Amino acid sequence: MISTIKNPIKIYLKDFGYRVIRLKYFIMVVVVLVLEIVTLAIYLLNNEDILAFDLFSASILYGTTSTIMVVLAIGVLVLMKLDKSRDIKKINQLIDFKKIYSGINNNYWHEITRFTRAFENELEDLDVKINYAIVLKDKFEDLLNKFSDIKVANFLKDAYEYEHEHLLKEKIFYKKFSSYCEPDELRRISTESEIAHRNYLEEIGRLEKNLKLII
Repeated sequence: MISTIKNPIKIYLKDFGYRVIRLKYFIMVVVVLVLEIVTLAIYLLNNEDILAFDLFSASILYGTTSTIMVVLAIGVLVLMKLDKSRDIKKINQLIDFKKIYSGINNNYWHEITRFTRAFENELEDLDVKINYAIVLKDKFEDLLNKFSDIKVANFLKDAYEYEHEHLLKEKIFYKKFSSYCEPDELRRISTESEIAHRNYLEEIGRLEKNLKLII
């Protein structure tokens, strides 16, 4: 299980990685052009008589440069096609994950919401409040088990772990409450749950933003 505290350096590197991937073809073209210019400059500077540089030599250099650029263009088009296919696959995997989780969550949302409101509004009878907590613990345990069965791609692992931790903390919170846990401990668990769920939403948003760079 990953920590509820996100590593800003890790997030920056992942976002930077997406941007580098989007720019790699431009970088390839620039590098090749620079190398060609440098090669041509070195050839001319090493020529004893630049003025005697004949048309045939210029044609050879131009033809070589043109061939390299054509090959590079074809290679870039092929790589772009492959990258687009991989990115579309990731987008579909993200959509499928959200759709599956939404379907599972919808089966529990109504009852969890109803019992959560009843739990929060019960301020007089502790036994009744504990009964609500027991029901909620069972609901979150069932939801967690269903969520744990979801298979996700590697790029979704962080989002999956954040939400897994959120559901686990919710289950633990209500279990601890029904066991007369100390208020400070309950507040800590509740805070960790909120952080984990917020991290999940932010990670999903970040993935959607980065993947839209290729749309």
